[in-house]
Amino acid sequence: MDVTAIRAGGKAALARAITAMEVSPRGPQTIALLDEALANRQGAVIGLTGPPGVGKSTLTGRLIETLRESGDSIGVIAVDPTSKRSGGALLGDRARMSGASVDSGVFIRSMAAREHLGGLSAITYPAIVLMRAVFDWVIVETVGVGQSEMEVIEYADVLAVCVQPGAGDGLQFMKAGLMETPDVFVITKSDMGDIVRRTEAELRSALLIGNENSARPTIAAVSAQSGRGVPELYEILKQKATGWSVGERLERDRAQ
Repeated sequence: MDVTAIRAGGKAALARAITAMEVSPRGPQTIALLDEALANRQGAVIGLTGPPGVGKSTLTGRLIETLRESGDSIGVIAVDPTSKRSGGALLGDRARMSGASVDSGVFIRSMAAREHLGGLSAITYPAIVLMRAVFDWVIVETVGVGQSEMEVIEYADVLAVCVQPGAGDGLQFMKAGLMETPDVFVITKSDMGDIVRRTEAELRSALLIGNENSARPTIAAVSAQSGRGVPELYEILKQKATGWSVGERLERDRAQ
């Protein structure tokens, strides 16, 4: 199976191809397919991460709606945590996107993190390479992560870190790994009033420290439940994700 056949075969063909990669990740057919997909990149990759319960899956659902209104096709990779006791995973993130799963222009694939650290699954990057050769956008939603499980930055064209209002003070936001990684900070649940404004002020203060010579992340406040702020967030993500020159993108793809 090649990229052209997968594009023609729709979601069923893509699902079979990803399953085949999971079964034989280093097989010659997998390597040949990934080489072809790497050379035929079509879409941009949005990384979406943040702590458990911050609203990543609900926000992903809203972003899907906004992207589809623009006529774009979307592939979603939702990585769920794996139980160390049973080895199983609920794979429940896609339940919050159930409406999108019946859309022919949207493909959602849940993956279990298993023993892989970094907030992703071992098969996530190969799936990204394949899916971005098929779709206009690929959204990668990581497991609920802390301050160091940020592997997604290596694979995304733009990274958004979700922050819940009142989840930390200014000192918490100053911790280096968190502040240096994202392109966008997304304050979720922005209908919570004063606590949202206080969180935004603390974020802005933290970004003034240690970022004098680099581009500071953008801050966006959204309510995924109501959809407020999501179109504006989409425009920010689009600008940052598509701002790479051809040479920069090729160099980044080779490094990945």
